[in-house]
Amino acid sequence: MKGASYLLPSVLKTLIFPPLLAHILLRQLRPPLLVQLICYWLSLPVLYILRTELSLYRTQSPARRAGACPPPNVKGRYPLNIDVLLDWAKSGSEEEVGRMMVLLGRQYGGTYNTRVLGEDQVITTDPRVIRHALVDDFDNFVKGQKTRSRAQEFLGDGIFNSDGEKWKFHRSLTRPFFHPTHIRPSLFTPHILSSLASMPEIGSAEHAGPSEAFDMQKAMGELSLHMAVDWLCGVKLDEPHSRGEEWEEARRGVGEAMRLAQSAVGRRMKIGNLWPLFELKADPLAKPMRTIHAFFRPLIQEAIDRKAAPEVDQGKMRLIDRLVAATDDLRKIEDQLINILLAARDTTASLLTFCVYGLALHPEVFDKVREEILSTAGMEGEINKEIIRDCPYTRRFINETLRLFPPVPLNIRRTLRPTLLPTSTGERMYMPANTALVMCTVLMQRDKAVWGEDAEDFRPERWDGGEVDEGMKGREGFAAWNLGPRMCLGQPFALSATHTFLILLVRHLTSQSDATKGGKGSRIELAPDAQPKGTRIPPAWTGEDGKGGDGRARSGRDQVWIVSDVVLAVKGGLWVRFVK
Repeated sequence: MKGASYLLPSVLKTLIFPPLLAHILLRQLRPPLLVQLICYWLSLPVLYILRTELSLYRTQSPARRAGACPPPNVKGRYPLNIDVLLDWAKSGSEEEVGRMMVLLGRQYGGTYNTRVLGEDQVITTDPRVIRHALVDDFDNFVKGQKTRSRAQEFLGDGIFNSDGEKWKFHRSLTRPFFHPTHIRPSLFTPHILSSLASMPEIGSAEHAGPSEAFDMQKAMGELSLHMAVDWLCGVKLDEPHSRGEEWEEARRGVGEAMRLAQSAVGRRMKIGNLWPLFELKADPLAKPMRTIHAFFRPLIQEAIDRKAAPEVDQGKMRLIDRLVAATDDLRKIEDQLINILLAARDTTASLLTFCVYGLALHPEVFDKVREEILSTAGMEGEINKEIIRDCPYTRRFINETLRLFPPVPLNIRRTLRPTLLPTSTGERMYMPANTALVMCTVLMQRDKAVWGEDAEDFRPERWDGGEVDEGMKGREGFAAWNLGPRMCLGQPFALSATHTFLILLVRHLTSQSDATKGGKGSRIELAPDAQPKGTRIPPAWTGEDGKGGDGRARSGRDQVWIVSDVVLAVKGGLWVRFVK
């Protein structure tokens, strides 16, 4: 049966043990059959309630001895906080991302325990707690077996799904390849130019109407896939090949396969221990993983053949060559490639998508980005690191995009040992061993207590000078690249790709206009009329007063439905058009 090794322990603990215990007790009392049936039925909720109370006692007692307090417990509408579980499952799909946590945070503060079905799960938006988990007590907060098992079929034992020595091995193996010598704008430029050339053009001078509406999120996904595969494997996906029809089919479908695999793992994370019960009919990872395996295996074989060649051109080596040189274990090589592709493709696509969204939503910001880029990089010429370094406002724009729209909005860890959480209120909270901690960085980075009253405003100028160094902002309140030893290795890749894209996008839009005659150039406009049915942001979320329905949509500032299975995205795609 699918997922039996994960499911059986949960079934035994949650569905079989309670009535079995009731049966043992009833054998001594021998009540009427109807009473027995009622007792069997009640054994499940009764045991959960007892488990909850016992867990509460076991937390409060050591907390008092340590001079701390347990995180406040959420009191749901339904027994055992089943409603919290249902709200958690909807968050990021049927609701906007983080909605459940916004509401619970108003009631319980920055750190609280959802305690669903009697099991501790602490959620936090507190920067002090997040820093404690990711930096100060790093060795105590791990992915954990439960998290790893849910992503095992997708990520295997790769860098993002491992702990301890295995994680250190993967980190040390891949770190050198993220050196700037392997990441340069010239790697990205051909792919970006090709992507821009495929986008709809605005009208001619005689008929200067807007371009056709198109899905920029889809375009950024395809662009990021091409850039990442070239960087990882030295393969240009739009060039002719001789790898056969199976690989060609996999090439066409690998981007969608990665998305489906992420979605399946995201659902497992939300459902919890009983996720295999929801996959009894079919394994949602089976089909996408067949595509992903069919895509990578011929590329791995080509790298193995290169390794055996008498001479290897070091200048043409890619990460896949480094992996093949380090190990003969094909599964390890494939796991690592899938993990790095997830980081290089999906998070970069998310960042590029929300950069375009920011430019469309704030034309005054776009004007400043355009002016800086044209004055520094001009309309033509090679893009290099010096040009990127001379565009400080563009970097502030990217930082502000990352603050409000971090590609990975949530981070989950599990404690090995009990720990005391330092909080921004000065209290210390006791957290037991083997307890999940969900860190909601997207809400932390929008928190007014951390970033000020204008925390929800898109304001790149806040990154100018020392403003972000005040209080907890720069040190702890910004974790878009993670914090501590697991700081994102792909930061240079994403930043270089994004800077290069923005420079070429400005050139592309300026060349479509009469900018040389004094015009400002073309710009980007959201196209809500093209949004697929059922994916437009609900009017109730923005509110009649334009301030947002009950705090939704960044208090009415956002105009798209933002969701997340694993990576932040726009539901239905980011539909835009180019206009003059």
